Amino acid sequence: MGTLRLATRQPRVRTMNESRSIDLHNCTVAEAIGQFVRFYNGCVRSGYRGRIEVIHGYGASGVGGVIKQELRKYLAAHSNVFGEFLPGESLRNPGVTILYAKETQAAMPPGQGRSSRLTPAQEAMRHAALRPKRKT
Repeated sequence: MGTLRLATRQPRVRTMNESRSIDLHNCTVAEAIGQFVRFYNGCVRSGYRGRIEVIHGYGASGVGGVIKQELRKYLAAHSNVFGEFLPGESLRNPGVTILYAKETQAAMPPGQGRSSRLTPAQEAMRHAALRPKRKT
């Protein structure tokens, strides 16, 4: 009789996808830009320098949704941070924008700082704490 051999499975090494994506459907423009910047900065902080696919849709009219237009304006205005981006139209998908993470983090747009992430209860507690105390 032969020897009994236990089959040992080599663990699968999972590598990070070559691309990361964020879906901005159902957001206002301000929410979409803020979520994109947080996502982008998270990629940069983690050391990721690959392709980022921003899914924003192409708009109900088919000529370009507001999020798509405003996101691309934002990227163009901050090209020193984001570099060049690739409109999805060149890939036959007008509902996406492609860019590659650089080493520089993006600044949050006005009104998108940490205080805007407070819940209404946290905001009320913050205001109560800042209110001057009455003399009794």
